Amino acid sequence: MKRPIVCYPAIDWHYLFHRPQQLMLRLAEKGHPVHVRNPQQQSGAEPELVAPNLWVYRDLDRLPSEVSEHAIYFIYFPAYAQWIEPGPGKFLVYDCIDDDPVFDGCEAMMVERADLILCVSRSLFAKHQANHPRVMLLSNGVDLDHYRFGGGPVPDEIAELKKGAEAIIGFTGAFYRGWVDMELIYHVAYLRPRWKIVIIGESYQWDFSTAPKNLIYLGARPYSQLPAYVRHFDIGWIPFLDNRIAQGADPVKLYEYLAAGIPVVSRGLPFAEGLRPPLVYTYRSPQECIAVIQRALADSKGNRMVFRMRRQAFAAGHTWEAKVEQLLTGLTKYTTLEN
Repeated sequence: MKRPIVCYPAIDWHYLFHRPQQLMLRLAEKGHPVHVRNPQQQSGAEPELVAPNLWVYRDLDRLPSEVSEHAIYFIYFPAYAQWIEPGPGKFLVYDCIDDDPVFDGCEAMMVERADLILCVSRSLFAKHQANHPRVMLLSNGVDLDHYRFGGGPVPDEIAELKKGAEAIIGFTGAFYRGWVDMELIYHVAYLRPRWKIVIIGESYQWDFSTAPKNLIYLGARPYSQLPAYVRHFDIGWIPFLDNRIAQGADPVKLYEYLAAGIPVVSRGLPFAEGLRPPLVYTYRSPQECIAVIQRALADSKGNRMVFRMRRQAFAAGHTWEAKVEQLLTGLTKYTTLEN
């Protein structure tokens, strides 16, 4: 029998579909019973079966002791380390996907208690390799077929926005003040009024009421519908700030944009190193950003199908299925996967 897994994500299971869900769903498909502790707890709530072999707990007290004492734990927010006492039957994995300053007060305990640290980027790998004997690089991935073929027909709102637009410059994901260069976005919007800049995702601390008319915030959309939007972008934009968080990032949207076959325009950050046109076009200044968007648009007009296939071929080497196989291979070096 496959060993159970207990996951402590940083945000609620149903709120934002990203790396924890992608990994946990596939581990459940591999036969591991997966038990997810929802951050928002509700005493007395029954576990929710959200997929075959995967339960979400709004009351972790409902987790059977035979599971909790012999599970592989995946922890996404380092402060949770204080709630999980190491034990002879437990194996603690810290899946480090951000280098956020808010972790500074609690990450040392997590690192001390972890049996294995997964790192989403090379910079995080280098950081933790200096302090822990078992560190593994596990970058993000993509559900390739979902972004190539899923999501349904072009959404009406995107079809409407395309009317009269020179290009659709799109962003998907959490629109968070610690990540996003809003000054740059406004700069581009004002200088290129015929470009429609479309933002899809949860907005944190941003007010779009004074935005230029060609900056359109659509709000969040279900993961099941996102490919229908992304495939009709002309550009997938990653307008991150150049700061500590972004330096340690490996954006899922990078792989999703490429799986959809569209060019990526990004600040020249570590996650974009080694990636070149027609996959990724990088910039280091607002003026250069506009120039590389124009170049990406021109390249796509001349070689649309050939470049689309090259982007999707790259994404095919970074599927979540491949990441889970890499993860399981790494785990077998340090612990057993069977009960």
